[in-house]
This record gives sequence, C-alpha cells and structure tokens, in this order.
Amino acid sequence: KSVDDAFEMFIEDIIGKESMKQLRTTSFDDYLELMRNFEMKKRSVKPGKEGNTFLSVPLGLVQIVKNDKSRKSLEKAIENSPYAGKVTFENWKLKWKNENFLRFFEVTIRNIKAHLREILYDSDMTDVETILMVGGFAECEVVQNAVREHFKTKRVVVPEDAGVSVLKGAVFFGHVPDAISRRKARYTYGIQSWPSFNPAKHPENKKVEVNGKYRCKDVFFKYVTKGQVLTLGYEKAQIFQALNPKEKKLECAIYISDSRDPVFVDDPGCRRLGVLTIPLPDLPDGAAIELEESMIFGETELRFQAKDIFSGKSYEVQMDLLGDTVDEDE
Repeated sequence: KSVDDAFEMFIEDIIGKESMKQLRTTSFDDYLELMRNFEMKKRSVKPGKEGNTFLSVPLGLVQIVKNDKSRKSLEKAIENSPYAGKVTFENWKLKWKNENFLRFFEVTIRNIKAHLREILYDSDMTDVETILMVGGFAECEVVQNAVREHFKTKRVVVPEDAGVSVLKGAVFFGHVPDAISRRKARYTYGIQSWPSFNPAKHPENKKVEVNGKYRCKDVFFKYVTKGQVLTLGYEKAQIFQALNPKEKKLECAIYISDSRDPVFVDDPGCRRLGVLTIPLPDLPDGAAIELEESMIFGETELRFQAKDIFSGKSYEVQMDLLGDTVDEDE
C-alpha cells in the first residue's frame, strides 16, 4: 500500500465510500486538486519536526460531505470517524500534528526498507556501498531520512531534481543506447520442458505419457539465472527434439521466475512471459525434428528464436522486458 493509498483510505474512512466514489467521478477536478495538494505536502513534510501539518481541501469535497445527510459537514464527519482528536478541519484546511501525518508513510517505508534489505543482503550485492535514490518520492525527506537511518553503513545519494532523474536517464539512454553495456538479470529466464521421467527426482503427479514414453511435464529449463550479469546482445542456445514429430506445430512457452532455481513452471513466483508457435515439417516416420532454441537479450527486449535444423527455417518472438508486448515473426 502506497502513501497515496493510505491517504485516500483516510479520506474514505471520514466521508464514506459513496462520497469518495462521487469525489472520484462527478467531482474529478476536486479529487485531482486534493491529491496534488497531498503530493506537495508529502514531499515537503520534515521528519522529527514538532508542530502541525496543514492541507488545503477543495470546495467540492466540502460540498459533497455537506450534502450527505448522515454526516452534514466535514467537521462532524471527522468527529464521528476513527480519527477524531487526531485531525481537525479549520479554515478550509485539514490539520494534523506532524507525528500523526507521518503515519501515512509507515507501511510504505517499511516495505522500502524490506525491499532494500533483500537486495543488499544478496550474496552478489555485499560490496555495494552506495544507494542512489531517484524519482519523485526520493525528494521526500521522510523517505531519505528513513533509508539513511536504516542503512547507516551505506552512502545515500539523492541528486538534484531527483523527480526528473529517471526521465533524464531515459532520454539519455534513447540517444546513447550502448551507455549501459551490462546489466543484471531481473528474473530467471527459461522455457517449459518435458524431460524423461525420473522417479528419483520427479513427483508422480508430473508424470505423463507422450508418444509412448513417460515424461515429466512443466519442468523449468533455465537459460539465465536471476542476478546473472548480461552483456548487450547476450545469447544462449540449446538444441531440443520435438516430442511428437507427427504434430503440425509446437508451442514453446517462455517463463520467468523470481527464484534463482525454479524447478517447475508452476512454482510460486513463476509466470509465462510469452509463447512461440513453430510449424513442424512433414518427415518420414521415425525421423527426429531437432530445433535450436535461443534467447537473445537486447536493450529492452528479449528475443526467442527457434531454428528448424532440418529445413533451416527460423521463427522468432519478441517480448518487451519493460511491459507485456509480444510479437511473433517468421
């Protein structure tokens, strides 16, 4: 749950679900004004500072609550809410003690610290000495202070105009794409495979019969391990045989996993990234169809290629590593 989510839940607890729905729909301009005011306030609030925090409330919100016969006014709505005594409405502004306003940040900051711990305590990241904070939320002193306090042995750097640093980096990368020559794999990448069933290591519920032979279904065949350093254009190839050459096509599914060593494609943290459909040629009975299947990592896309070794024909699917776009080409 984000800081914005916590604030919206706070408003909803005071004015009710129906009034909140009305604010987001029929009074959308007032909703945007409220959230913009909150955005500015959360960036400027000071950690550890005594005093009060004030937030301007748009007229539309006040009017919506006034029209609600069960609440009558924003003042009465606050008095009858779980936040009575913690926030007041004075001169068209909500007023908190700073310590109460900072509670909006608690869950998000806890999640940020947990996520950073997970990254920094990874065996491949133990030599990291600097944390670079960018993005609009990085401008918030509450977040900066929390990260510095929790990771006292690390150097925390917040550049000027942290809010537009990501945009500047994207523009620079667009003009100089080879500026980043290496990167670490965000996930483990692989394909769904069906090896011969081995009762010593494969569970019985994964046992299936394919073309007269027992196979283990849904095995995650790994190409790249999470955290592995990849250079631009990194390629890895593997030769496979079609399990049933009599079929007209073969579907090869590409998977990613949050785990370094997934066993099956339906393990927790695994999900399908894309699929490549490969037409199979007509061959004499008993002939094997061999396919060279390759993964190529580009700047922002993953290309998966399959080459029919017998005919020399190649098929390809491209997956956007920054989104969910999949394009197939022959």
